[in-house]
Amino acid sequence: MSATAGGFQSGPQSARLLGLGGASTAYTRDIAVMYYNPGAIGHLDSLIHVSVGGMGTARLSSFVGTDSRRQTRQELEPQPSGYLYAAARVAPKVSIGLSVNQPFGYKTTWPSDWEGRSVVQESRLSTVYVQPTVAYQINDNFSVGAGFIYAYGDLQQQRALGQYDDRSAQARFEGSGRGYGANIGLYGRTADDLSFGISYRTPVTLKVDNGQAAYSGVLERDAALYPASMGFRTDIELPSTLSVGLADRMTKNLLVTFDFNLTSWSRYDSLNFEMDNATRVTAGRRYEDAMAFRVGAEYTATPILTVRAGVSYDETPVRDEYINADLPDANLLGGSLGLTLAIKPNLLLDMGYSYSQGGERRARVNISRDVVSSIDGSYRTAVHTAAVGLSYSFGGRATRAGQ
Repeated sequence: MSATAGGFQSGPQSARLLGLGGASTAYTRDIAVMYYNPGAIGHLDSLIHVSVGGMGTARLSSFVGTDSRRQTRQELEPQPSGYLYAAARVAPKVSIGLSVNQPFGYKTTWPSDWEGRSVVQESRLSTVYVQPTVAYQINDNFSVGAGFIYAYGDLQQQRALGQYDDRSAQARFEGSGRGYGANIGLYGRTADDLSFGISYRTPVTLKVDNGQAAYSGVLERDAALYPASMGFRTDIELPSTLSVGLADRMTKNLLVTFDFNLTSWSRYDSLNFEMDNATRVTAGRRYEDAMAFRVGAEYTATPILTVRAGVSYDETPVRDEYINADLPDANLLGGSLGLTLAIKPNLLLDMGYSYSQGGERRARVNISRDVVSSIDGSYRTAVHTAAVGLSYSFGGRATRAGQ
């Protein structure tokens, strides 16, 4: 139930890969590798693969004000998430597939009367990526793949208008947008026990042209500046990701995976709402590019049971001077567990769970940086992720829990 990476990358993208800590670029035992490395589906064993599942997201943050010394906890509102993958070998060397998942998103809800209510009361972003994919197996050791990305996202924000004593004075912004991108990858193996993967997912810009702003509780003299309803437009910049991965079968039953990810969060410089009355509502972000390191292990205990564990470290892209209650992110150190049960030889039940803990982040108000909405205080964040899924394969060799 939570974000599995720095910034607002979300999950789960796969119950099985969640148990590995997300180290999946060179992992070909799950069709969800299509999202992480489209080249890898060229080496899937069976003719047909289908995987479906999900659960949700919950990020738990608390805030202690510098002056008030009062602690406020985020309200617990999990954000549902799901995924669907399907692939088939249509020729001896050609495979095609389709993935539908939710790679970016967050949901932040603070009490309506908390001391930072003029910064944010509620904020939510959800996205859906639809990726048709084709892969070509060059030879027994190498395959390449590419996918086209159609992205849809919707945004919602609500905050109090702090210039008024009336706490019912509020601003609410809602909108949705679409964007396009691509995903390319290479999978290779140097021996039966060692494989590698390299992939690049391009950035995506969600263009929100139909946004609606609504103001309530505004004094009559300010009605022209804050009308009851007004349109706006904005662009939401989603980052690219470069991934490099290794997978090593260390023994007959033990597989170890490693991933390195570099995400171009620096694209997310600000969030600007261009209002219909020619005004602009600006929120500075100034994110930085961030790295992530992931290690996972998978052990085939019996023909029907496979267990997994993983660790991860995700850098936060949020600079110290831009910490805010919208997404009080931090460097995250996480651990994960998972298992697969073979209900039938070709029907698998996957389960995964991860927990990540962030360090304390201190926010300070700087009046010279007026595009940053924040209040003085300290944030702490913990993240939980859980997922359940089913995987089905047909054709090729029989599939066990560890294959």
